Amino acid sequence: MRIRVLIAEDQRLLRQCFEEVLALDDEIEVVAAAADGTEAVVLAEKHQPDVVLMDLAMPHLDGISATPIILERVAGAKILILSLHDAPDRVDRAMRSGAAGYVIKDVDLDELVRILKAVHRNRPIHSPFLVDQKLLRDRDARRFGLTGRETEVLKLLIRGENNAEIAGRLCVSEQTVKKELVSVFDKLGVKNRTQAAVKGVRLGLVDPEEASP
Repeated sequence: MRIRVLIAEDQRLLRQCFEEVLALDDEIEVVAAAADGTEAVVLAEKHQPDVVLMDLAMPHLDGISATPIILERVAGAKILILSLHDAPDRVDRAMRSGAAGYVIKDVDLDELVRILKAVHRNRPIHSPFLVDQKLLRDRDARRFGLTGRETEVLKLLIRGENNAEIAGRLCVSEQTVKKELVSVFDKLGVKNRTQAAVKGVRLGLVDPEEASP
């Protein structure tokens, strides 16, 4: 099944360029293109895309403001923000809005396609044009309400360590680890260790490479 993409970009030539490049990939289907944030919301609700390639600065409604609206109305959608700037305050606002990635606009178009596919599949990717994936994991951890220690417990759980091993690494009691795991399960909406590990990786809360021994 192809990745359904909505492009939101106010510059007509750039919007057409994105459409033409993405259309060349057999794994991608461009379902619509919007010239501003308001139109992006309308088209997203209509076409239910998998990924929205979202310009940060647009008239009427900017990309950051449009992002949470689309995420609320399109189940499972991923928003990939495009911007000319990588100022920390802009990146932080974009991440807090629920964006799945933040890409600098001078990205090579082949690289953009690679990033888009990785974001859609929840796969970690290293690129000089993509904001550090750790920021995304930190954002997701905050979204689920996980504390720093709970995130560490989750990482060690994914490594396959038992409660005693986790307690030893974190210098806490096994009882404390058990309490942390109960809290992690509750916040992630899972019932056991396996479900927690799978959901943690799937949602990008933990980089699989980082969690590996």
